Amino acid sequence: MLYVGIGLGAIGGGANLQDIFQTLIDGAKYDNRAVAIALGLFFLLAFAVISSRFQKRILLVYAGMIFFICIFLGIANMGFYNIYGDTFDGNLLGIVFDDQKAIFQTGLRGDYHIITKVIFWLMASVLAVYLYAKSATLIERCAKNLSQKSSKAFIFGSLVVFAGIMLVFINSHLGFKALSLDQHIHPSKNPFLRQITPGAFRDLYLVYRDYKKITNAKFSDFSDQSPASVAKDFFNLPIDAKPPFDLPALLTRTSENTSSVKIKHIFYIVSESLSEWQFDPEFDTIGLTAGLKSLLDGKHGFKVKHFLENAPSTIKSLDVQITGLFQTEIPINTMVGNLPLFPTAIGGIMKKLGYETRFYYGGSGTWQKLDRYTLAEGFDKNFYNADMLEYAKNKDYPPPLENLWGVYDDILFDYMVQNTTNAERPTFNMVMTTSNHPPYDVDLKSFGVPLEAIKKFLETHFGDKKRFQESNENVLGHIWWYDKQITRFIQEASKRFPESLFVITGDHFDRMYPLAKRDNRIIKSIPLILYSPVLSPKQLSDIGSHIDIASTIIELVAPKGFTYASFGEPLFSNNPNLKYQSDRYALGYYAVATHRFIYTPERGVEYFDNASKTPTDEAKAQALYQKLQEAKALSWWLFIQGNTIK
Repeated sequence: MLYVGIGLGAIGGGANLQDIFQTLIDGAKYDNRAVAIALGLFFLLAFAVISSRFQKRILLVYAGMIFFICIFLGIANMGFYNIYGDTFDGNLLGIVFDDQKAIFQTGLRGDYHIITKVIFWLMASVLAVYLYAKSATLIERCAKNLSQKSSKAFIFGSLVVFAGIMLVFINSHLGFKALSLDQHIHPSKNPFLRQITPGAFRDLYLVYRDYKKITNAKFSDFSDQSPASVAKDFFNLPIDAKPPFDLPALLTRTSENTSSVKIKHIFYIVSESLSEWQFDPEFDTIGLTAGLKSLLDGKHGFKVKHFLENAPSTIKSLDVQITGLFQTEIPINTMVGNLPLFPTAIGGIMKKLGYETRFYYGGSGTWQKLDRYTLAEGFDKNFYNADMLEYAKNKDYPPPLENLWGVYDDILFDYMVQNTTNAERPTFNMVMTTSNHPPYDVDLKSFGVPLEAIKKFLETHFGDKKRFQESNENVLGHIWWYDKQITRFIQEASKRFPESLFVITGDHFDRMYPLAKRDNRIIKSIPLILYSPVLSPKQLSDIGSHIDIASTIIELVAPKGFTYASFGEPLFSNNPNLKYQSDRYALGYYAVATHRFIYTPERGVEYFDNASKTPTDEAKAQALYQKLQEAKALSWWLFIQGNTIK
């Protein structure tokens, strides 16, 4: 903080002493977990060599190693920031994947003072070992004096203190349940302070974890064909076509939009745990999703009948929806610093269309490196819990304003309305909500959620023997509450910004369907709702997945002839001359579907709406699943190898 933040000016002028002290406290919470490991090993080592006359020397060597490592990482992180403008991230993998000699020479020749830093590291490490040796001798003398007076009490007290310190260091509080620091802390608004908060150990762990996943991933994990053969098959190229193949060019689509209406604001809302089953007619009795359903007039508001998730968790779903690539199980989000702006990334495409691109998340910006990740993938600005809490502090919202996942969604939506009001140019707003998620602790009664009616509904319609017990009135109450909050937002935003487009989906199936027995439609489907006060689009298909959202938005707002890259296809268009496509299919997460059936390798073919079985269904399903594997293989290639198959 002193060298890079103040000395090199990285901290800027937007931080005060309170921000700095809070960053030091939060950073210590991250680092203390590494300290606890080192301390625990020190304790075990001391016991292991307790009878050795070399115990002091062994412990001194161990302590010296720890000091050397910690000081090295601290100084290395400074140098890394000096070069890359960030703490340890995917750029560190250049040591593995790039020209190591060139990197080393760049470090020596650049204005980074590497030699000076190495000398300082060695001197500081020697000084730390010297101070440790002196301190250990002093503590040993004091301990002997105390133990002679009350040996048992001293030993017991020492163990209690040691256990307490370890508990606090490991769990970040005096308790037996560890806190998730990525969720728990409120990072500073200052970009530099936010970047340095997790510390070198945490950043290194993320880089190593992702390195292992990358090194273990292979093109053959997705297809046994060659990359060139996969490209030819996926894009239906001529048999005699030969590489190189330019993937962005092959993924190019062209807008057919004929509307003269200019959409000024786009709201792409990824709703935590919003699932397709929540829209089933049997839940209309309690009005579970009555708000969103009220928008579906078939003219300005639509819902796709069959829509598949492309990931089973929030961050994996965001990976797909932010980058436009299929889920390959590689944590793209944590590879910031080594990421290109993917040609399929919706943020980059919307920026080309002249929109100011904004990302909203009610939680911490450091969660899954979401702040830097979104900026890397084409977003101009991002807004997180700190911004929303600042907005809410002088309002009459009843406390608490947030839980461990983030600011409650009603506050997020209100903040977004105000923020959009102040916008000076058209905006594309991608939103990730948080409240419909365990611990499900919104004060539902204060919002008038009919909990008793929901409880009676569950008791009447879902008997105990068939029931998934975790799906109770509180869980469904949160779904009911969220539906009303997002509908309120859409209605208010539509009045203030009539030339808007709203796209609402879920991140993944919520796992809270009231019945324990679930079919593929239940566990693989999430909704896609589209609404605009000023557009009356034509629906092109009733089957799709997350990967189709970007192309759908672009088709509705881009001028005719605009070209872009996408794995997906538009589900709606303003061009009345385009035909409805009954032969479309959806590629989801280990699942594929047509308008008649859904298929997964585990469960085989299951039919929608009691559709009749045909002799070709199984072969069709297998062919679509191969298509999914090819799409994942090409996505892997774009991420790992780049845009060209040679």
